[in-house]
Amino acid sequence: MVKKIYILFILSIITFSSYAQDIHFSQFYYSPLTLNPANTGRFDGDWRLSNIFRTQWGAVSKEPYNTISVGLDKRLKLFGKNFGAGIYFLNDNSGSADLTANKIMISLAYQTQYNEYKISGGIQLGFVNKKFNSKVTYPSQFDRNIGEFNPDLANNENDLNESTSYLDVNAGFIVSRRFGKIEPEFGYSLFHVTNPTEQFGTIKNRLPLRHIIHIGTKVDLSKKFFAKPRILYMNHKKAADMIWGVNFGYNLPVNNYYAKSVFFGPHIRTVLSQTDAIIFAVGLNFTNMDIGVSYDVNVSSFNPATSHKGAFEISLIYRSKNTTAKKIAIPCDRF
Repeated sequence: MVKKIYILFILSIITFSSYAQDIHFSQFYYSPLTLNPANTGRFDGDWRLSNIFRTQWGAVSKEPYNTISVGLDKRLKLFGKNFGAGIYFLNDNSGSADLTANKIMISLAYQTQYNEYKISGGIQLGFVNKKFNSKVTYPSQFDRNIGEFNPDLANNENDLNESTSYLDVNAGFIVSRRFGKIEPEFGYSLFHVTNPTEQFGTIKNRLPLRHIIHIGTKVDLSKKFFAKPRILYMNHKKAADMIWGVNFGYNLPVNNYYAKSVFFGPHIRTVLSQTDAIIFAVGLNFTNMDIGVSYDVNVSSFNPATSHKGAFEISLIYRSKNTTAKKIAIPCDRF
């Protein structure tokens, strides 16, 4: 009975993790492969390395929730068409419950243009493993000699260390079009397309579809200043998440050796129509590299426990130079 209650408790954590922590980055714009498979190969360069790390709830737990993702994608020319191939690895550790998720996903995308619209579609296929190691104490471990629980005592439970694995499939598309000086883009991605089943013990949990909509653009306010407004909406069964805001940037002088521009911006995260956090981000844009740092200030009803302390993120994206020759049209007189 105790084991069944324990597994139900872990499953509730897994369910919450699936809804609220399933690849949950504040700097979603700097985690392209976890945002939308259609982002694969969608950049100016030969290859791209993306890395993002997030830690949260350190104020309410001795062991905070940590998530790290590393991705690599490359532009390809196949059959005269534009493709992209990539791979990313993600590790998520859900605090003191010691629920660990590891994902490795392979991406393939295709980019084309129809009239004035740029269109990209992509798909991901990968392997997911989730496991937990028991750090919970049980009634049989209460030591009357010291008046508290003693984890060194036998818990009289068997097979508390559980794991589950499954194949996962994601898909998505991105459409953009230029209107004068701006080129807004609209993206939609669908995760857990096959509704995979994760099982701990005899308890099964079928993952529902996760829908993501993301919209963004760059607006040049002047020669020196620009703005990048963005909206992200996620829906996972009964859970909903939205991040909206803008990063304001400043173009540094051309002769600056270190960076091309700097940016700062606030975003707001709302969960189920309630404001969850205010996100402050700063960063640098180099010729081939972007660095971002953000902090979530918790303003939800949970803040008495967090003291407004939320999550910290740091991201890095490096793009190699584009060695693909540009097409040049040379006028030629006809004879």
